[in-house]
Amino acid sequence: MLEQVDWDDPLNRLRVGVVLTFSLYERRDEKYLGYNIDELSDGTPVFLIRPAWLNKGYDFKVCVEGWDDSANPAPSHPDVYSDLYWKREHDDADSFEAICKAVLGIYEGDSPDEVLEEYGDEFNFTVGRVPEALLKPLPWLFIEQDIRYWNYSGRDKTIELVKKLYDGVPLSELDLKLQDLDEIHDTPLAIPNQ
Repeated sequence: MLEQVDWDDPLNRLRVGVVLTFSLYERRDEKYLGYNIDELSDGTPVFLIRPAWLNKGYDFKVCVEGWDDSANPAPSHPDVYSDLYWKREHDDADSFEAICKAVLGIYEGDSPDEVLEEYGDEFNFTVGRVPEALLKPLPWLFIEQDIRYWNYSGRDKTIELVKKLYDGVPLSELDLKLQDLDEIHDTPLAIPNQ
């Protein structure tokens, strides 16, 4: 069965690797497990918690320390969309285009470090969270969707709203519960707090 996997595809390696790691290394009697998966340039950890609150199958929660003031600071899809929306509305078009291209690159399998290297110099934002805090958890949000919805419908649903934001679709036409910008700016990872 494993020889059917396209191991050259970085997305397949990550998806299968996550499932195998959970299957091989977790004991059935463990209540919660954490996995350090990345860190921001200042050392802020990006980590996974298992099981997530749904506690179904291979469900996990992606967290970024300082995302909010909760014990499990997890970026939600609406949080990411809201941050992108506020950047679109308050900052220059070139910066917004660059971060959307970075998100699309991660969707296609590029690493956050690769897109930060390629687009980071174009980021000139004054609102929202630091771009690195948005981009570092994204592959794992996509992978979580891939594992939950094996036909890629989750990954595709996630990226569709980003594409609509990129295309300039007005807020009134988006299915988005917007996170308040002041709420974002109350977090340690907000640009005004850096």
